[in-house]
Amino acid sequence: MSNEEQLFIRKALASVEKAEKFQSVKRIALSVLAFGAALWLTERGPSPELKLEVTVFIGVGLIAAICTAKISALLNRNTKSVLQAIADLQRG
Repeated sequence: MSNEEQLFIRKALASVEKAEKFQSVKRIALSVLAFGAALWLTERGPSPELKLEVTVFIGVGLIAAICTAKISALLNRNTKSVLQAIADLQRG
């Protein structure tokens, strides 16, 4: 392989690793915020302003955010694996 291809693969691996770390930080921050929101909702108790529809909407939004984060993490991990396999082929 040419030097340009090797450089491209190195840059791609570096960007995937950076994205993987960023996603990890985002996932931790989202978990902390979700836990805080859940505690706040349980401490607040039932009130006329907070109806079942709002609670369901919050739950669905939280589930969507968690699923999106999980899919993104899987994509980053798989991309990293493919790029590492290509880099290993170059060496071997």
